[in-house]
Amino acid sequence: KKFKNTLYVGSKEEIKFLNHYSKTSKLALDLINMPANELNPLTFYQNIKKHELFSKFYFKEYSISQIKKQFPLTYAVGKSSNVNPHFLQVSNKKITNKDQPIVIIGKGVTFDTGGVNIKPGSSMRNMKKDMGGAAISLSLFLLSSYILKKSKIILLVPLAENSISSTAMRPGDVYTSRSGKTVEISHTDAEGRLLLADAIELANEFNPSIIIDFATLTGAARVALGEDLPAYFSNNEKIAKKIELLNQKKLRCWRLPLYKSYKSKLRSNVADLCNASLDGMAGSITAALFIEEFILSPRTPWVHFDTYAWSSGSILSSKGAALQGLDIMSDFLSKNFS
Repeated sequence: KKFKNTLYVGSKEEIKFLNHYSKTSKLALDLINMPANELNPLTFYQNIKKHELFSKFYFKEYSISQIKKQFPLTYAVGKSSNVNPHFLQVSNKKITNKDQPIVIIGKGVTFDTGGVNIKPGSSMRNMKKDMGGAAISLSLFLLSSYILKKSKIILLVPLAENSISSTAMRPGDVYTSRSGKTVEISHTDAEGRLLLADAIELANEFNPSIIIDFATLTGAARVALGEDLPAYFSNNEKIAKKIELLNQKKLRCWRLPLYKSYKSKLRSNVADLCNASLDGMAGSITAALFIEEFILSPRTPWVHFDTYAWSSGSILSSKGAALQGLDIMSDFLSKNFS
C-alpha cells in the first residue's frame, strides 16, 4: 500500500519562508560537509561573499595586516597555515555603535589538527566540521534578517586553519587580545575560544542588544550530552527562561552553568588568564567562562552554544553535517525581537 506525504502550508508568506529556510540550511550543510582541501579560510570567505543569499548585505573587508593587528588571537591560531586567516563581517543594514544590533558569531576553524598538541587520529577524522559553528551562525543571520525586518543584525565569523608548522603557537606562548587582555596558551587544541574572544571584543564595540555564538568547542559537552543535544550557556536569566519556554514541547538544547568557582582553573602566572584548564574537569564550562571574560559589560545578554554540528546517522537524520541550535535560536529571535 502506498502512502502520500502531504504538507499543508497556510499562506504564500510561509511558503516563501520555507523556501528561504531550505536555501540557508542547504548552504550551511554543504559548507560543513565540504572537505578541508576545498574549504579553507579564503574559500569560505569567497563562497559567502559571492553567494546570492548575501548579495544585498554589507561586508566589511579586512586585510591580513589588519587581521594581525585587530584580531591577534585569530591570527595566532591561523599563522601556522599556508592559507591566511580571514574575518567575515556582514550586516543586514548600515550600523553604528548606537544601534544596539543583534550580534551573531560563529567559530570558523576550517580544519583543526589540534596544533602542536596534536589530536589523535580518531579525534581528527571529522575536523573538517570544526567550522560548524560558523555555518550555523550564518544560517541564523540569514533567517533572522528575513524574519526581523526592522532589526539590525551583524554576523561575525573569524576564520582560521589550526595547522602544524614552525610558526605554530606553542604551549606557554602569550598573546595580547584586541582589548589588551593577555592570554597564555596552555593547550593549542583550545583554539576555537581564541577566535570567539576576538569576535566578542569587536561585538562589544557595537553596544549589542544580545550576543549569540555557536562553536564546535569541546568534547566535554559531547561526553555530557551526546551528539544530538547541544549545550548552551547564558549570563542572563531572563534570556535563559525564554529559551527554556521554547524547550518545553521538544527538548532542543540543554543549559549548563557558568560556575564561577571554576575560573580558578584558567589562572595563569604570566598572563591575565590561560586559554584552557589542564585538569580534565568541566571542559565545556571552563571554555564558556574563558569566552565570558571578553564580554565588556556583564549587562550584555550573551548565549553561547557548544554544538557538535554533525550526526552519525539515524532513522531521523542522515550521516554528516547537522545544524544543532539553529532552530531554537531562530524561534527565540523571531518571538523576542522585532
